[in-house]
Amino acid sequence: MRSFLTYLAERCKWASKGTGRFCGWVSLIIGATLALLLWFCPRWFHDHVSDRMNAFILVVIPLLAGASLFFVRWLVSSYPIYMQIRRELDTVTDAKKEERAKAVQGCFERSATLLKEHGSVLLSFHALSRAEGYRLESNEEVADVCDLIQGAGYDHPFEGIAPAYVPEKDWLSFLKYVRHAPNINPEEGKDYVDAADRWRHEHRYPLPPDDAAYVSLVERTVVR
Repeated sequence: MRSFLTYLAERCKWASKGTGRFCGWVSLIIGATLALLLWFCPRWFHDHVSDRMNAFILVVIPLLAGASLFFVRWLVSSYPIYMQIRRELDTVTDAKKEERAKAVQGCFERSATLLKEHGSVLLSFHALSRAEGYRLESNEEVADVCDLIQGAGYDHPFEGIAPAYVPEKDWLSFLKYVRHAPNINPEEGKDYVDAADRWRHEHRYPLPPDDAAYVSLVERTVVR
């Protein structure tokens, strides 16, 4: 309801734009015409133009002209208002996309910096968690960060636990889970690996036929 009222208000605002100026010009033209008649033909003017007619010409006609202009602009205002709203939405959408792209890039850069400085003791998932990957807004953003990390030459953060234990649709939820759940430290050790196994059980995902990647991940977390 509020959006509809805002839409009507925008149409009224657009339709009224220039109406006052138009009324002013009409009044000026009529006033100038009457002044010329009064100057050059005073007798004829007084004989044929009454005070009531004079008031009507000077006041009502400009108002009617302005109302007519407003009505015509109101009838055609839906398209320009639609284009105005569309431009505003496009601007907001572009700003939002730019903001999210910066968030993804920032998370990747923090993760890559941590891996570069502490790669001997950290896994990619540890770095992603320390880089606040759980603050991303969608699984797609998490996937983008993971692809950037892997593209930079590091292991994929979900290697060994995805897709069998934590499928891609659960990545953001899992990051938030290991971040906030008690007795889980996702920033080091094998807590997140054990949490992935519990995640599979709780969500009743089938046991993968080949657990080699998971076993390898467990061994690496133990070593580090």
